[in-house]
Amino acid sequence: MAEIDTAALEAVHDDIQALATATSKVEIELANKRAELMLPIFEKRRAILAKIPKFWSVVCQNRALLSADDLPIFDHLTDIWVQHDTKDSRNYDITFTFKENPYFTDKELVKKITIKDDEPVAAPTKIQWKEGKNVTLKRKKDDDNDSFFTFFEEDDVTLADYIAHDMFTEAFAVYVNEDDDSDGEFDDGESVDLDDEEDEEEEEKPQKKSKK
Repeated sequence: MAEIDTAALEAVHDDIQALATATSKVEIELANKRAELMLPIFEKRRAILAKIPKFWSVVCQNRALLSADDLPIFDHLTDIWVQHDTKDSRNYDITFTFKENPYFTDKELVKKITIKDDEPVAAPTKIQWKEGKNVTLKRKKDDDNDSFFTFFEEDDVTLADYIAHDMFTEAFAVYVNEDDDSDGEFDDGESVDLDDEEDEEEEEKPQKKSKK
């Protein structure tokens, strides 16, 4: 067996690690720049969407994020907004704005994501539910469809990332049901069970327009 040049391998490994670190910094800088350039575009879109009734409610429904109990609450949703940290866009807030409603006293529900040790961490948000209106407590034993509002009270990073970098960015495409997601539903690999066979059998269900 040939003698292994350990020193040479360690030197190459160090080069790989150094390049990975350097490119990671560049990727963050690019992401920061993208967030900076996209901000005025999103603000322009925001002004337009404010005139479309229940726009964000429809978007969330098209992504199959809502339970039956969530639907009447989301009728009061007026805006979803993602604000990235200007110094590190990996840190961001997702703000859901609601009109006055009979379910909770909060005007805004904010999901905050911060980077700690290069990993995203979600801060739970306590919702000020009105008496008897907490839909997160209404889950039946045989019902796997959790309320969307558990997202705020748990440390869910996967769904936050999906909303911020997919649903929010492609909101209009999701609204008109023409986005790139083949089934139009969020799937974190665990909590959402998609039955493709049933979808195929529902012949009466309108199909999305195929992109040319």
